[in-house]
Amino acid sequence: MKRLRKQQLLEQSIYGAIWTVIFLLPLIGGYFAVNGGLEREESRAVIHDSWLTILPFFVLFLLNNYVLVPYFLFRKRYWPYIISVVFLIAISCLIAPAPSMERFPGKFRHEKIHDKNGDSKENRRNQLIEMRERARKEESIHWDELRSMEPDVEKPQRPGGFPKPAPYPFPPFTIRYLIHFVVAFLMVGFNIAVKLFFKSFRDEEMLKELEHQHLQSELQYLKYQINPHFFMNTLNNIHALVDIDTGKAKSTIVELSKLMRYVLYEASNKTILLSREIQFLENYVTLMSLRYPDRVSIEKNFPLEVPEVQIPPLLFVSFVENAFKHGISYRKESFVHVVMQLEDGNRLSFRCTNSTGGSSDEQHHGIGLENVRKRLRLLFGNDYTLSITEEDNKFDVLLIVPLL
Repeated sequence: MKRLRKQQLLEQSIYGAIWTVIFLLPLIGGYFAVNGGLEREESRAVIHDSWLTILPFFVLFLLNNYVLVPYFLFRKRYWPYIISVVFLIAISCLIAPAPSMERFPGKFRHEKIHDKNGDSKENRRNQLIEMRERARKEESIHWDELRSMEPDVEKPQRPGGFPKPAPYPFPPFTIRYLIHFVVAFLMVGFNIAVKLFFKSFRDEEMLKELEHQHLQSELQYLKYQINPHFFMNTLNNIHALVDIDTGKAKSTIVELSKLMRYVLYEASNKTILLSREIQFLENYVTLMSLRYPDRVSIEKNFPLEVPEVQIPPLLFVSFVENAFKHGISYRKESFVHVVMQLEDGNRLSFRCTNSTGGSSDEQHHGIGLENVRKRLRLLFGNDYTLSITEEDNKFDVLLIVPLL
């Protein structure tokens, strides 16, 4: 959400910066015009006319950006959007005033500056002032009166008695409004391009968020499948011990309570300290070893010094479960060896080796191992190593994962 708000703020900042520059351009032009000899009143009039010309396009931008695009274009109501945009562009072009050259005497607009004493700034300014005053006297009007208020003069005649039109001081009607239309069209197109650009980023962020939520839901589902599967196997072991050794059965229940506390209260987190996961595995191996006689070789080797690193919970217990479930035989010597060690590159190596007392096909499959494979793909992508091999009546699992 913070990134989305930052993108929205960036988008509004871009719009604000562009329109600030547009509204400042007449002021900058007026400043240079005054330095070049234009009177301040004339410069203010030009700036005022420029702002009046810009204002309809600014209103068009506001309506397009905050009304038409969100409510029509982004909702895929294309025809209402096109009709509305064309209508607003036409209105903007009609009400946008043309730059008025009638504020200046006509003769002053056609005179040229002649170098007298060098092309200095002060010399050009003085010449402009003299030309303006001379043009005012000759035309007998004040400099800011409109041409419609000038005294009637005899207009030149065309052949046939028709008056000859005066030359336009600015582009003709059709060209002027064509220019307005092109400017409005380009402005709307630029606005749509920027909106779609930032919308693509927002859509990508929302898609990532949905994928993340889906990933977390799937991981929780897989974890919840591991928990009942784990408890089912453990309760079966306790049930077998009740008739064999009541004392061991009681000890098993105590160990089971420790495991349940970890599974129910700590394993619900996304990650857990590696030391807590190792302690859980040690308790589980101890719990399982209570059931089997001494001729079953059960070994465990965990790091003595464990760094403060994180790891996904319940990532290794499924391999240990399968080792005890499928690797122990009462008719021949069996073994289960669990080894965990830290490797260079901030990686953790876990190896579980057991004898093949049961069916190897069963150990290759099962809910626990399938869930572990799915979790590994979701958690680490391709940044892990899982090797499961069987040779000489031995089943070996090697898992190497990065530490978080």
